[in-house]
Amino acid sequence: MAFDWEPRFPAEYEEKELPSVWFFVALYLIVESAALWIVLSGLPKAGPVPWDRIVRGVLAIPFFCWVALGSLVHWCMYDGPNRIAAHDNTARWSLITAWRRQSRAGLAVLDSVILTPEPDLAERMLKLEGEPPDNPGRVMSLTSIEGRDAVQRERALVETMLAPLAPQLALVAKDQSFEVVIQCDRAEASLDFQAVWEDAGLPGTPHVRWIGNDQDPGFADDWFKDDGRPTYYRYGIAMRPQHRLLLAWHLNDGNAGDKPGVSEAAVALLFGLPALMETRPQPKVQAWLLRQIVAGADEAGKALTLLLDSEQVQRTRIRHFWFSRLKGLAQHATLGAVRESGLKVEEHALETAIGPQAPVARWVLPALAARMAHFGQGAQLIALPHERGVVLNVVAKEPDRVGVPWKKGYEYGPMVCPGFIFCGASLIAGLLLEPASWTPRHTFFTCFYGALMAGFLLLRHWERKCWLRLL
Repeated sequence: MAFDWEPRFPAEYEEKELPSVWFFVALYLIVESAALWIVLSGLPKAGPVPWDRIVRGVLAIPFFCWVALGSLVHWCMYDGPNRIAAHDNTARWSLITAWRRQSRAGLAVLDSVILTPEPDLAERMLKLEGEPPDNPGRVMSLTSIEGRDAVQRERALVETMLAPLAPQLALVAKDQSFEVVIQCDRAEASLDFQAVWEDAGLPGTPHVRWIGNDQDPGFADDWFKDDGRPTYYRYGIAMRPQHRLLLAWHLNDGNAGDKPGVSEAAVALLFGLPALMETRPQPKVQAWLLRQIVAGADEAGKALTLLLDSEQVQRTRIRHFWFSRLKGLAQHATLGAVRESGLKVEEHALETAIGPQAPVARWVLPALAARMAHFGQGAQLIALPHERGVVLNVVAKEPDRVGVPWKKGYEYGPMVCPGFIFCGASLIAGLLLEPASWTPRHTFFTCFYGALMAGFLLLRHWERKCWLRLL
């Protein structure tokens, strides 16, 4: 199910205020006046004064009747509505908190290798080292990758990308929860990778999956989905992958008469998947590729607003905007949306730096952004084409923590229910009204009210447990 970027959360319930103390004073005066009238009108005209009847009828019975009525009013006008409001508001808070956590979901970049025609591309584009490259329209090659033919160049390319990652790959490959995904033009590249892996002396035989350049696996939302099924078993227990190595490249080694139309590039990304990131202690992360949002080209502005409003990171933390392969409406609408959003960002077009781009740019761009986020250059915004229009996502050193405000009223839920007090006061008042010797009727009403009081306590305890489950 696709993530809902426009959820409709229920409105927050307002807390009811406790009735004024003067209301309860007036209630007591009314009850006491009624008791005085009933008792005084029923006194004998002659004979001794029945003080026990007066004390019971004027003081004791009115007091417990007042307590019963006051607790009933408190229950109906304050306790009941506020308990419902606290429960619903807590559920609302949990719903919003869960949505914000999901909006910050993404993938951890543990390490990366980026090969582009211009060396130190990310640092130069951000003017950290040297001058920014300027090659608009120029088709460029990876001159460092040599070979007699396409197969040899491809193998040399894989060797070049695996070499810097070898120490870390040797550690993660010992765990069976490791998978390799290759995205390029030739399906046979997976066999070349296996050969390079063995020649490098890396342990095990990783599961390798090839996907073509015509497939868009998504770069921050659903990462190479496997229908939710675990990829391996350990001791009969289903396990999910913890690491995934992505290799993607484009080489212009075609027929001799073909004139290449796009520049060469390659990238290797070692990802930490959610199963790994849930462990303790968590591994060191280069950056996070956060959840993406996809929209039609004409809705780029709305999509950017929704992405920023989700507060994956604070707007002021986003300092750079990377884009590539956007054309026509998608490019104009996206650039316009960024400029109208109020973001103070520097724009970086990959085509301006290293010429026309192949589909591998969908991975080169996040890798460059992750490298700059790791170098302390703030959060990075990325825009790439999508079959539906445009896709946006944020790369950050760390996503912002979920900070949905918690209010004290959400914790409402005293253990003593006013219904418990109402039953107790009603039982005492009823027993005082019939002070005669104990009868089966007294036993029945005592057991009945006792069961009600126990029920109220159990209900309040159950409600509190349900409330705690919402947190």
